[in-house]
Amino acid sequence: MALNEAKIPRDNADETKEEAGRLQQYKNLTKHEELRRRRTECSVEIRKQKGADMMMKRRNIVDDVEEEIASESEVDEPKKQPTVRLSNDEIKSILSNNPSENDMIRCFESLRKSLSKTKNPPIDEVIQSGLLLALVQALTVQSEPVQYEAAWALTNIVSGTTEQTIAAVEAGATAPLIQLAVHSSSQISEQALWAVANIAGDSAQLRDYVIKCHGVEALMFLVDKLEQLTDSHVRTIAWAFSNMCRHKNPNAPLDVLRVLAQGLVKLVQHPDIQVRQDACWAVSYLTDGPDEQIQLACDSGVLPHIVKYFKHAENLVAPALRTLGNVATGSDSLTQSVIDLGCLKRLVPSMEKTKSSSITKECCWLISNIIAGTHAQIQSVLDAKLLPLIINIFQYGDHKCQFEASWALSNLVQGGTINQIYSLIECNAVPALCQALNQTNTDMLTNTLETLSLLMNAVQDCYSQELEVLLDQVEENGGLDALERLQESQSERIYELAYSIITQFFTDDDGANAENNPATRSNQDAPWSF
Repeated sequence: MALNEAKIPRDNADETKEEAGRLQQYKNLTKHEELRRRRTECSVEIRKQKGADMMMKRRNIVDDVEEEIASESEVDEPKKQPTVRLSNDEIKSILSNNPSENDMIRCFESLRKSLSKTKNPPIDEVIQSGLLLALVQALTVQSEPVQYEAAWALTNIVSGTTEQTIAAVEAGATAPLIQLAVHSSSQISEQALWAVANIAGDSAQLRDYVIKCHGVEALMFLVDKLEQLTDSHVRTIAWAFSNMCRHKNPNAPLDVLRVLAQGLVKLVQHPDIQVRQDACWAVSYLTDGPDEQIQLACDSGVLPHIVKYFKHAENLVAPALRTLGNVATGSDSLTQSVIDLGCLKRLVPSMEKTKSSSITKECCWLISNIIAGTHAQIQSVLDAKLLPLIINIFQYGDHKCQFEASWALSNLVQGGTINQIYSLIECNAVPALCQALNQTNTDMLTNTLETLSLLMNAVQDCYSQELEVLLDQVEENGGLDALERLQESQSERIYELAYSIITQFFTDDDGANAENNPATRSNQDAPWSF
């Protein structure tokens, strides 16, 4: 079926409606939109660390000097002399004149070499020449060398733009590639699966088309024989899983994700670190969705294996943190499942030893999601001695880490008990809060002012004998001077918060600060009336 008949949309007209419905399924509804926005920003940054290995599409590039490797492969090619690269017109001429097997090998090898160029591969030229159909037909030729060369060439075509990928899919490449992905030749199987993964990685719509062409069944067939495959082959399988789980708007169907989750349980236990890394990223994409999607990941039994990644290299810790952070954005029962895995006690050594700001930021994000839960869940964070680490990051971390830490503190004062809020005093958070009042980021300032305000109110209500000590500490750490400066902020919200704290806690005379009253501020610049 031609994809243009299916009218694949480039964007989802119902995206806004679906997202609004999804939000209803999460705890802390008023904060959830912000949490998801920041999750997306973090995801982009952390994936950059993985370089080309985590690209949604990959090209298979081999230099000319490496061509002899093919002769050592399991694909038995007829012996042939080195060939001169053919032009597209020459290839078309040869293929249209009853070509022999050697002729076809020569043509498709030449085409593959051209498409494997490091810079500016001639993908559009091949498409415009009409050779796409020849490549697709070559996939079903009963010659393993021909099939291999054609699959390799198509891999690099579908590593291009969406338009180039759709051209290959509309030429009929998907179904025969999926059939070759379960070929008895491991080399052909891996190369064909590479192409299929590129197609699935392009968009949610093409992922769904791969599903329709039985791509999931092919993946699960391969998962059942992992021990027979090379590490390189299994790496391609794990990466294909990540592309099948990656896209949202819409997510893959739950029934499909449930099957994929079972395969991921095996992949996250594979001895090869890159396989485990890609498989864990796949689980992180799987858990980036509504509660029922997160639940099926929990039900699969994959999470206990991921928690063990905390003991390993940071390229495994990063997707593990992302996965557990995603789970913690769900219902209180899902958040509890993260705590029950014992991840909180594992966070302390990770946060203390890491030099990666991205890992630190992900730790803060995970903790802030748990603190947004029940009182018992907040207490679990406090019992794990994580609050002093959060405060230290809030005071001394880089800006992005400080911002994530500010959300953890804000969630604590907004959802904790009086005693839990008072733990900020016990952990000496006031100097860090006062220092943060000198930040320029509006969101972080808002979090800091709200945290300080609610902390002061909690002390006033239940620890009134200690209020004066707290106010002196704020003033000694430059907090009062900063609050007075913030009354000149262009942000109405920041101005109101600063004004409220000063008038409630630092003004003896009711009229002493009247010139900054929100009710009169808007009239200060009004023209004189007579």
